[in-house]
Amino acid sequence: MKIIGKRLSNHILEIPAGTDLTINNGRIVEMLDFTGITQKTLVDARRAGIILQPHKESIGRYFCERICAVNHFENIILEHSTMERFLKTIHMYMDRFFMGEIDDEYIHSRLEIGKIHSKVKLAPEHFIATYHLFIRLIKTLLIQQKPKDLYHLLESIEKLASFDQQLIIGSTMKETILPYFDQVSSILDETTKIDETKRLVESMQRQMNETENVSAATEEMSASIQEVSRYATQVAEGTEITVASVNKSTEVVNQAFGKIHSIGEVYERVVAKVGELEEEINHIHDVVSVIRDIADQTNLLALNASIEAARAGTEGRGFSVVASEVRRLSEHTKEQISKITEKMEALQRVSDEVSVEIASTDRLVKESVHGAELAAKEITSIIELMKNMNDSTGKIAAMSEEQAATMEEIANLNNGIHENSTESQDIVRKTALLVFELSQKIDEFRKSFLNTNVQYGAKEIVRAAKSDHLLWKWRVYNMILGLTTIRQEELTSHHACRLGKWYYGELPSNIKTSNAYKKLENPHEKVHHYAKIAVEKYELGDIRGVEEAFLELEKASGEVIALLTEIENMIE
Repeated sequence: MKIIGKRLSNHILEIPAGTDLTINNGRIVEMLDFTGITQKTLVDARRAGIILQPHKESIGRYFCERICAVNHFENIILEHSTMERFLKTIHMYMDRFFMGEIDDEYIHSRLEIGKIHSKVKLAPEHFIATYHLFIRLIKTLLIQQKPKDLYHLLESIEKLASFDQQLIIGSTMKETILPYFDQVSSILDETTKIDETKRLVESMQRQMNETENVSAATEEMSASIQEVSRYATQVAEGTEITVASVNKSTEVVNQAFGKIHSIGEVYERVVAKVGELEEEINHIHDVVSVIRDIADQTNLLALNASIEAARAGTEGRGFSVVASEVRRLSEHTKEQISKITEKMEALQRVSDEVSVEIASTDRLVKESVHGAELAAKEITSIIELMKNMNDSTGKIAAMSEEQAATMEEIANLNNGIHENSTESQDIVRKTALLVFELSQKIDEFRKSFLNTNVQYGAKEIVRAAKSDHLLWKWRVYNMILGLTTIRQEELTSHHACRLGKWYYGELPSNIKTSNAYKKLENPHEKVHHYAKIAVEKYELGDIRGVEEAFLELEKASGEVIALLTEIENMIE
């Protein structure tokens, strides 16, 4: 690996390019400056290592024996390794410690020790105690050798040991904290996904509106049912009166039917008498015919008598007078018979007309009698029907009363639903407020990790930036619900936020040249832009405008999260 030299005030530190050390080199340089490590320190450490080289095995074994005397440490070693491997690790550490070079490999080896300590759950105080034991053992052996310039050798060991402890403990803390940081961030991210509250509140509001509509409809229906019940009761009462009236009418109709039947019987007798009258008229016609014949014969006889009287002369004069009188009587008889015949013919015509009228009337009377019989039957059926109607109307009235009672119960239940919906909506809002307050506390907890004296790498910074954006969207969402407010001064630019500082800071070339990095700026800027619009609209009371801005913010935030995830996967 290529090493880049970086000149400081009084020493040279070699740091590799393109690694996390490039990001953290400022802190490492501060640690070196603080402990006072220079090139001379490294030279003195190498000299001390040469002096202690013959005692490396004894140092390692003595240290292992002292460590294993404590059950807790022995259990950790045996659970995760073996004594031989642990001893070999001690020797490797000593080799790197006295090599006299601080480079990429050196720093990474110390950071790896910290990771192992975090993995085996070795507490920092236990590490410090055992490490001091190790350093005291080295210093004791070095003093026993009585080398020249002992003070500088001991000082170099103290400085390197202090630097190693900072690296190892820092790495241990970082590896211990990072999982918690990730878990807290994940919890926070999941909390911000609880975005059903608004829809739930709106749904509860719609339910409350519907219950109000149902209440109004129920009241109208109850009024209608009561009106129907009232009419049904009135109809039932009227039907009873009508049935009673019809019953009386039936008696009258039955009496009328009896009279009509009697009329029919009388009329039959009239028809019979008219028939007898026709027969008498016919007999009279016969008598008149006989009389006419007799008159004709009499007239003929009178004529013959006059002829014979004329032949008799004077002797037949008296007979001639008689014949004349007879003839005059015959003529008079014929005249009267003609008149009688005319009268009889007129009487016959009238009789015929009466017969025709009687026949027609007879048909009508018979039809009337038959109709009266049918009417009597129909009236009986109507009475039965009205009685049934009366019963049905009574049942309808009773059922209407039951329906009215049922509708009243429904109204009461609906009022209960409305009250429960109101209470549920209140509970939803309180729950949403609790969730939001919980997210705020979780965020404070997350920030406490970020504020610790732990150096986070690019991956953690990206992870934190993702959570920041989700939280911004979450705050705007809860602002719409009326659970929080956002002040204008809280709105930072896309350059000043955590992501902006990272984005416009020093980054490895493989990140800056990636498509995800290049695409990130535009949606990131939109997130801040629409967050500002949402706050402005909220201050104006324009909730619709807030929701529209939030939709755009949500869209831009989704792009930011997707691109950050892509960048996060690029970082090792």
